[in-house]
Amino acid sequence: MILVIGLGSAVVLWRAQDKLEREEAAARADNPSGPLAPLDSGKHVRDVEIYYGKAGLLMEQADELFHGKPLAKTIGISSMLIATGLFLLAARVSE
Repeated sequence: MILVIGLGSAVVLWRAQDKLEREEAAARADNPSGPLAPLDSGKHVRDVEIYYGKAGLLMEQADELFHGKPLAKTIGISSMLIATGLFLLAARVSE
Protein backbone atom coordinates (compact mmCIF):
# COMPACT_ATOMS: atom_id res chain seq x y z
CA MET A 1 0.00 0.00 0.00
CA ILE A 2 2.85 2.39 0.86
CA LEU A 3 4.56 1.66 -2.43
CA VAL A 4 1.42 2.24 -4.50
CA ILE A 5 0.52 5.50 -2.73
CA GLY A 6 4.10 6.78 -2.77
CA LEU A 7 4.75 6.01 -6.43
CA GLY A 8 1.31 7.26 -7.41
CA SER A 9 1.83 10.61 -5.70
CA ALA A 10 5.32 10.87 -7.19
CA VAL A 11 3.89 10.35 -10.69
CA VAL A 12 1.19 12.95 -10.07
CA LEU A 13 3.77 15.48 -8.85
CA TRP A 14 6.09 14.74 -11.77
CA ARG A 15 3.35 15.21 -14.36
CA ALA A 16 2.07 18.40 -12.73
CA GLN A 17 5.57 19.89 -12.65
CA ASP A 18 6.15 18.84 -16.25
CA LYS A 19 2.99 20.70 -17.28
CA LEU A 20 4.10 23.79 -15.33
CA GLU A 21 7.54 23.70 -16.94
CA ARG A 22 6.01 23.51 -20.42
CA GLU A 23 3.76 26.48 -19.63
CA GLU A 24 6.72 28.48 -18.27
CA ALA A 25 8.79 27.67 -21.35
CA ALA A 26 5.97 28.86 -23.59
CA ALA A 27 5.65 32.07 -21.55
CA ARG A 28 9.42 32.65 -21.78
CA ALA A 29 9.29 32.12 -25.54
CA ASP A 30 6.55 34.74 -25.78
CA ASN A 31 8.43 37.22 -23.56
CA PRO A 32 12.19 36.50 -23.57
CA SER A 33 12.95 39.66 -21.58
CA GLY A 34 10.87 38.48 -18.61
CA PRO A 35 12.16 38.30 -15.03
CA LEU A 36 14.88 35.85 -14.03
CA ALA A 37 14.52 33.18 -11.42
CA PRO A 38 16.02 34.38 -8.12
CA LEU A 39 18.95 31.94 -8.23
CA ASP A 40 19.74 33.00 -11.82
CA SER A 41 20.21 36.61 -10.72
CA GLY A 42 23.75 37.45 -9.67
CA LYS A 43 22.54 40.37 -7.56
CA HIS A 44 20.15 38.17 -5.61
CA VAL A 45 22.80 35.51 -5.00
CA ARG A 46 25.30 38.15 -3.87
CA ASP A 47 22.73 39.76 -1.53
CA VAL A 48 21.89 36.40 0.05
CA GLU A 49 25.60 35.69 0.56
CA ILE A 50 26.16 39.10 2.15
CA TYR A 51 23.23 38.88 4.55
CA TYR A 52 23.19 35.17 5.36
CA GLY A 53 26.53 33.80 4.19
CA LYS A 54 27.13 30.57 2.35
CA ALA A 55 24.72 28.73 4.64
CA GLY A 56 21.87 31.00 3.55
CA LEU A 57 22.70 30.38 -0.09
CA LEU A 58 22.79 26.62 0.49
CA MET A 59 19.44 26.78 2.29
CA GLU A 60 17.92 28.67 -0.62
CA GLN A 61 19.28 26.13 -3.10
CA ALA A 62 18.02 23.28 -0.89
CA ASP A 63 14.59 24.92 -0.88
CA GLU A 64 14.59 24.66 -4.68
CA LEU A 65 15.28 20.92 -4.41
CA PHE A 66 12.08 20.21 -2.50
CA HIS A 67 9.71 21.40 -5.22
CA GLY A 68 8.57 19.78 -8.42
CA LYS A 69 10.49 16.93 -9.99
CA PRO A 70 13.18 16.59 -7.28
CA LEU A 71 10.40 16.25 -4.70
CA ALA A 72 8.74 13.57 -6.85
CA LYS A 73 12.04 11.66 -7.01
CA THR A 74 12.44 11.93 -3.23
CA ILE A 75 8.93 10.65 -2.58
CA GLY A 76 9.31 7.79 -5.07
CA ILE A 77 12.65 6.62 -3.71
CA SER A 78 11.63 6.93 -0.07
CA SER A 79 8.40 5.01 -0.66
CA MET A 80 10.36 2.22 -2.37
CA LEU A 81 12.84 2.08 0.51
CA ILE A 82 10.12 2.09 3.17
CA ALA A 83 8.09 -0.58 1.36
CA THR A 84 11.18 -2.77 0.91
CA GLY A 85 12.10 -2.36 4.58
CA LEU A 86 8.61 -3.26 5.71
CA PHE A 87 8.52 -6.26 3.36
CA LEU A 88 11.82 -7.54 4.72
CA LEU A 89 10.65 -6.94 8.29
CA ALA A 90 7.42 -8.87 7.63
CA ALA A 91 9.36 -11.73 6.03
CA ARG A 92 11.66 -11.95 9.04
CA VAL A 93 8.81 -11.83 11.56
CA SER A 94 6.87 -14.59 9.78
CA GLU A 95 9.81 -17.02 10.05
